[in-house]
This record gives sequence, C-alpha cells and structure tokens, in this order.
Amino acid sequence: MIKINNSLSSKILLNFILLINFILISGFLNSSWLGLLSWLIFFLCIYSGELTLSKKRWLIVLTITIFSLLIKSSLQTPLITEGSNVFIGGNYKNSIFKEKIPEKIFTHLNNDFKKTFPENISAPANYLFDKAVSQILTKSNESRLVKSINWSNRYSLQLSAFNNTKYNAYGIQQPERKLLPFFVKYTFPDQYQNSDSQLCWSGQAYIQLKELKNVYHEDKKCIYIKDFYNKEESTFTIWLIETGVTPKLNVSFVPPKFINIKLLLEKIIKAFLSICICLIIFKNFKRLNLFFFIFSTFFTFMLMYFYQPSILSKFLLFEGGNDGLLYVHFAHLIVDSLVAGDYIEAFRGGESAYDLMPFYRYFWVLNYILFDESPWMIIFILVFLPLVIYSIFNNLLNRNWAIFFMFCWYLFPLFEAFGFSHFYYIKLGMRGFAEPLSNLFFFSALALTINIYKVNGSLITKELIIYFLIGLMLSLSLGLRANTLPAFMIIVIYFLIILLKNKSFISIVYLGVGLLPSLIMPIHNFYFTKQFIPLTIAAYKDWNLGASPSEYVVLLASIIKFNFDFVLWNKISSHIIGEIKMYEVWYHVAILSNLYFIFNKKSEAVVRLISLASVSLILLILFYHVGGRYSYLTWTLSLIGFSCWLKNIFFPKLKKVKMNYVS
Repeated sequence: MIKINNSLSSKILLNFILLINFILISGFLNSSWLGLLSWLIFFLCIYSGELTLSKKRWLIVLTITIFSLLIKSSLQTPLITEGSNVFIGGNYKNSIFKEKIPEKIFTHLNNDFKKTFPENISAPANYLFDKAVSQILTKSNESRLVKSINWSNRYSLQLSAFNNTKYNAYGIQQPERKLLPFFVKYTFPDQYQNSDSQLCWSGQAYIQLKELKNVYHEDKKCIYIKDFYNKEESTFTIWLIETGVTPKLNVSFVPPKFINIKLLLEKIIKAFLSICICLIIFKNFKRLNLFFFIFSTFFTFMLMYFYQPSILSKFLLFEGGNDGLLYVHFAHLIVDSLVAGDYIEAFRGGESAYDLMPFYRYFWVLNYILFDESPWMIIFILVFLPLVIYSIFNNLLNRNWAIFFMFCWYLFPLFEAFGFSHFYYIKLGMRGFAEPLSNLFFFSALALTINIYKVNGSLITKELIIYFLIGLMLSLSLGLRANTLPAFMIIVIYFLIILLKNKSFISIVYLGVGLLPSLIMPIHNFYFTKQFIPLTIAAYKDWNLGASPSEYVVLLASIIKFNFDFVLWNKISSHIIGEIKMYEVWYHVAILSNLYFIFNKKSEAVVRLISLASVSLILLILFYHVGGRYSYLTWTLSLIGFSCWLKNIFFPKLKKVKMNYVS
C-alpha cells in the first residue's frame, strides 16, 4: 500500500489528485452559478483548511468520483442544435449570410442593419455559424449542442462572436459593439415531437415549416413544439433575430418534466458531490482565513458588478480597440484550431511573433474548457491576489501591519499611487488585461520565497518542490507580462548564487525545470518567424521607448568629448521627469528606502532581494514608458520595501529619539 507522508511534495500531489477528481465531478464547460459556488468552496478549503492524509477519506473521494460519473452518464438528455452568429449586413455581394440564411430572414436582418448602421465599417464573417468552445468536447455542424435553453438577454446567450476583432468598432464607429445584431437558430430532435415541450420567447422569430412562419411576441409567450413540427424532416427549427430595431430577445425552453428533473438532478449532483469531497478531505479550518476569503469573494464580486453589470449574465463584453478584446479573440482562434485538430496553428495563438501578453490567450482557453464563456477565471484571480499580498506582509512584518495594508487595499486607498488598490485590479481584470494574473504569479513566487526565509532563516530549504514552484510562477508571470524581466532575472540570479554557494545542485535542477515555460516565447517566435525574438516585439516598438540605450551612449560620448548634447539631454530628462514627477515625493522616499536595504550589509536577505527586484523595475523608467498599469508591480514591490523600512528602521529610531527626549 502507498504510504502517504506529510511532506510538501506529497501535499501538492494530493491537491493535484483532488483537483482532477473535482473537475471530473463538476464537469467541463460548467458555466452555472452552482459550478462557480463549488469552485469557490474548493479554493476556500485549500486556503483555510488542512489536507487530511487519511486513506479511508481518499478512498471515499475516489468512490464519489466514480459514482458521479456513473450517475451523470445515466442522466443523458436529447441535445438541441444551436447555430448562432453576429450579423453584418450591407451591400456585400459575396455574403455567406445572403447565400445560407433563408431569404425572408436575411431581408429582415439586412434592411434593419442598413437602417441602424448606415456608416458600418465591419465586414460579414466568412462562415455562417460561430464555432462555440463546447465543440472541443462535442462536435456540431453549427455552433454547439445544448441540453437546455434559458437566456434573458444577448449577454446570457454567451455568444463568443461578440468578442471577435472582426467587429472591432469603438468610439463613434458603427456598428456599436454592444448593439451588434445577431441571430440564433435552434433545431430540436424528434424526441420532442410528441411531448408537451414549450419554447417561450419575446422578440422576433421565424419558424421553419414548408414556408417560413413569422411569429412575433412583444411580450414573452410560449408555443408547443409539437404544433409546429416539420413532418418531412422530423424536426422543429426556429430562427430568432435581434436587429436593434426588433425587441430584445428573451428565450427559454420548457422540456417535459422527466427531462427537466434529469437536468436539475445533474446540476445538483455536480455541485453537491464536488462540495462534499472538499468537506471530506479538508479539516481544521482557520477562522481568519475563512473570513478573509469570503470577504474577498463578496467584495470582489460587488466591485465587478459595479464596474460591468453584465457579469450577472455570466459574460464580459470586452472594450473595442483594447488589448483585452484582442487576446480573448486569440483564445477563440486557438479553440477553433483545437476543434479542427490543427495543433500547430493553436500553438501560434493568432500571431507569429508574440506582442504584449503571450500566455494570457492560453489561460483564456483553459477558462473556456472549464467554464465555457463564463469569465470565472477573472473572479478567482481577483479573489486570490490580495490573499497572497496579505501573506507577504504578514510574514515580513506581522499580522497587525498586514491587516492595516489590507484595509488600505480594499477600503481606504492610502497607497493608490503605488497601484495598491483592489478596484484598480478589478478594472484591469474586467477589461481583459494580463497584469492581475501576471502579478498574482509574481507575488506568489515572492510569498513562497519569504516563507522559506521565515521558516529556515535562509533561502535554502529541503523542500525541493518549492524551487520548482518559484521557477514556474516566475516564468508564467514573465510569459504574461514580459516587462517583469528585470525582476525575474534578479530573483533567478539571486537563487542561483545562493544555491551554487551551498552546492545544492539538485535544487538548481528543480528551479530550472520550473523556469522552462519561459522558453516557450523564443521557441514560438523563432518557429513562426525564423527570427530570434527572446520575449515580445513590443520591446522594439518606438512608441514604447522614451529614450533608447543608444541615446544614452551618445549623451555619454558628448560629455566625454566636452561637447554636451543639450537636445538629447532635454529629451532624456523630460522622459524621466514625465515618468516620475519631482513633486511625487512618495516615490522618491520609496526608492531611497529600497536603496538603503540594497547597500546596507546588515539587511535581511529576503528584504534585499525585494528591494533589488523593485529597483530593477524602476530602472526601466530610464528607457520605457512604464506608467499606469505597467508600473503596479514595480511600485507595490517598492511599497513592500518601504514598509519594511518604516517598521524596522524608521519607527524604532523615532521611538528611541522620543524616549531620549522624554528622559
């Protein structure tokens, strides 16, 4: 029998096994609210509970998983074919919509489109139906196969085509992306021919019989499917359209009772059993961690709703013209390639040379496989980010300081200039930027490093898996935002020096294996471009550069030759002053406090490491425009160093001066 020990490696392996069981029970493409609740409880248990090593409990988990798979396979229900897409009309001669959509429906869509968007800049797709993510698991000739229908607006339909850069109109351009016309076609199998199934909707519909039947419902009404069956094809087919002129669609399907019971049972079983295995396998929950996680979840969701209410429809419409839309679109291209079995094109990920956020598209693919179009990944990132930052402050300073900084993070933006604000990250996440996830990985690597130092008094530990995790998180952070490279290099080199001094070569191997994903970028870029591009092409774009390294060389040469180049000096100095204003004293103090730790030989190793990472990122200011979201990691690291200086240097000296004054 396998012996389960209490080592960190064993715990990580067991957590991974538990994750596999959890996914098998909750299922792929689970976009339901019950599914989200299950995942949140799963993460809550990991964060606040202790993993049991009881073999009996693990056997129970395995039994529940097998039972769940058997039950779900017995609850199969007829599948309904859905075909949907965004409609772009106008006077296009080779429109596939004109060729494939029934003439009566196309005329209605096209006439309304020309009325609503007379200055349209978009072109129609070259395919009739948008390919849904679910085709990774279940292929369809149209968009997807669904078990149920229940959507109250365009967002809850979860049509991926809404986030397609083909329709990247923004500002005053037409068509406005939140008003994009769309159509949905449902084809019901013959299992519903002799039942009491009803389809209910408000809005414009066309039922496909021998001739198309126009059925318009101003208010939501239902029809019996059996009354409109096409006997020749033994199916019921209906087209529903929303043009901007027609009322907004609201559609639901009421199946026979026995099918409805099966669908409800499947959802309940998924949620109940997945929550059960969490409660079985975890014990000794910490109350503070429970409260902290629950608070972070509710507060995060509240701010997400405040920023974009469509989150209640389990969908985010990303802004036209920004990076978020582009990388979500790339993710859908990857899914299309996976469905087609073209894995090389899937790896290409929409571009031959990575630009700004190389790995983010692949994380979105993972989100789609697990949660369909529901953006649950963003919720998890935003919930966990402050928990990791709390761990950093708690281990570096103490609980009281950590609670104070979390109060500032959530409720009182005292350090918002340092990018230290939950709402800032909410906005970034909801707009589709990679900084929240990149920073989460970087701070997680830092938290692990600090934890090693706290436990052992040095950066050396016998738990080799930690070096792998640190390397993995650093490489994922770099792959998400390449501008973390200086801090990435500082931490990696720091570990290499320490491990080499201690002749811990096996630890270096573990660290190196964790760092391997960072090689994906140069391999990808070289494979598709035949050029060596180590990270991204963004670093070489002129608009990112405020002052190039060559300009510093020219300026230095002019000083050596006693022929000072005032024009170049003005350019460089104006760039630097533009990045850090003279009156922004808080930045200057933070920089000085971090420099203090770097040059003070008595500084703790881990604090010096944080300060080195911070200053390395600050030095990017000499060359690049790194303000706003690009600098959140930079200034938060400097804030961590500054807080250590306040607690360990400034306040003790202030207290000493005060005591001397009193005496």
